Amino acid sequence: MQLIWLDNLHRRGVYGFYRSYMPYTRISRKEQIALLINDDEHTYPADSDIKAEKISLLINDDEHTCPPDSYIKAEQILASLRLRPIGEFNLLNGMLVHPDHRGKGIGHQLMKRVADKLTAKETYLFSLPHLVGFYRKHGFSQDVQAPNDIQQIFNKYTNQGKDLVMMGYSKVNNQNL
Repeated sequence: MQLIWLDNLHRRGVYGFYRSYMPYTRISRKEQIALLINDDEHTYPADSDIKAEKISLLINDDEHTCPPDSYIKAEQILASLRLRPIGEFNLLNGMLVHPDHRGKGIGHQLMKRVADKLTAKETYLFSLPHLVGFYRKHGFSQDVQAPNDIQQIFNKYTNQGKDLVMMGYSKVNNQNL
């Protein structure tokens, strides 16, 4: 598995992924999108000189970006999440594991691999109640006082009848999973 942070030029595949499994979502160009992909499943156009066995050389883990000549397709994505900037804070949203790969620890792998981004800015999320335990394992807590901008977004969603729990990332060591 590889972690890739997509730039705005390489998002076409992720739109199809979200459209298939989370059709109500709206992806902003300002959001950072992280993908976990299975590098064994890469396919490339016939005229491409990129070889599947070289994919690990193409993904620069230091920069966490998708190289300009790569092709990511919706069917290659195991999991994804988005970090939406809200002023000086981040809102983690749209975490999604492909239905065929749920229950295999893929979501835990994704959260572990993006932990450095969660500490870069104060990060919040609005969890479904049944996922609170999952996020707790990755350093999120319900005991947070959210800034006004985050609180207003949370209030907007809950006033629409959505059952959500606000959580904030606390910089504690995550449990071993």
